[in-house]
Amino acid sequence: MIKILPMNTMNYFHRKPLSFFLIVSSIVTGFVFGSCRQDTTDSISLKGTWRFQIDRDDTGEAQHWYSILLADSVTLPGSMATNRKGDSITISTPWTGQIVDSSWFTSQEYAPYRQPGNIKVPFWLQPVTYYKGPAWYQKEIEIPAAWKEKTIELYLERCHWYSKVWIDSTEVGTANSLSTPHIFLLPASIKPGKHLLSIRIDNRINEIDVGQNSHSISDHTQTNWNGITGKLELIARPKISLGDVKIYPDIASKQIRVIVAIRNHTGENASCNLSLQAIPEKNNNAPASKKIRIQKKCDSTCTIAEVTLPMGSDPALWDEFHPNLYSLQVVLTSDKGKDTKRELFGMREWATQGTQFMLNGRPVFLRGTLECAIFPETGFPPTDTGAWMRIFRIARAHGLNHMRFHSWCPPEAAFIAADRSGFYLHVECASWA
Repeated sequence: MIKILPMNTMNYFHRKPLSFFLIVSSIVTGFVFGSCRQDTTDSISLKGTWRFQIDRDDTGEAQHWYSILLADSVTLPGSMATNRKGDSITISTPWTGQIVDSSWFTSQEYAPYRQPGNIKVPFWLQPVTYYKGPAWYQKEIEIPAAWKEKTIELYLERCHWYSKVWIDSTEVGTANSLSTPHIFLLPASIKPGKHLLSIRIDNRINEIDVGQNSHSISDHTQTNWNGITGKLELIARPKISLGDVKIYPDIASKQIRVIVAIRNHTGENASCNLSLQAIPEKNNNAPASKKIRIQKKCDSTCTIAEVTLPMGSDPALWDEFHPNLYSLQVVLTSDKGKDTKRELFGMREWATQGTQFMLNGRPVFLRGTLECAIFPETGFPPTDTGAWMRIFRIARAHGLNHMRFHSWCPPEAAFIAADRSGFYLHVECASWA
């Protein structure tokens, strides 16, 4: 069954997280709720050397730094601290976070650790250098001729914090999420060839005060770093392409409900074909679902398609003991080309019964630990699945099956690793006000 719902704005789906997960309060526990995305698209990695400049006086925008070549350089993905940019630590470093015990600043026993060159602050995950404010990152890029008729996105997986983007002298947009990727749609007028990409990152608390002790920004644990980590890439898609794909398992009916956003950048109504099939992942011995093919009309901006996909007579369920996963293959074709997404999901039902949490009709006993974004080697969380598989493997070796992320949201890799490991996640919004 399919339902097509018109939608007048594309921003709703465009600005949503790319993976679908549950953000929960400090009481309710959530776990691997939906899907984790892997696309088949044309892309260009932007990892490597970038031009760089600290904007101490916050004058870069007024002085049009986006139109001049910056003098310094850094390596991305990374932070100013990992590139040894910023200021040496002093007793006047403007940390982000509350100091409850101020004895370090006055007590004689701490005097040796307040001396220049020997600063050791017990309250923070102390980096070698520190900077709070705007900084600019810049790279010369080249748009391939084959992308002339494509929609081009700039994908920045993990920015800290507020980002503003220019392509040549044209402002592209801003983003301020601490939890989800910053995704920018490049102007439709951009032509193949070389261009100057400039990004201004500001790690000060500005428009949204999430609380100075939130582990999403606090120097107590992950540090209030300035930079861009994870995937940095340009992505080319057909002018009619897939947006977010949301998956809602229904184990009682042995089916999934899928909501697909179809984005249309042509400005005109169009016809497209959509196909969906659930394929079992490794170690899941269940058969694949039947493939559903649909031909539908899309309006001139964004259309939401709702599809019900039967999962067969005996679908494999997901739990901590048997983390059976499926891959939903979604393919969209139109006269503008082909776009494909692969979304991981598990068949499960999370519920409550009295005072107990239930998974697939059975009681769940949560044996958890706390994760406050403590990554001392970098000052920020890893964005690769392997690192999170290791974290969950160690936690499970200690008899645990659950992790709470206090006032911060981990990268998408953590959700993928939890899916594969059979690990429950309790994820909070990036605020501890």
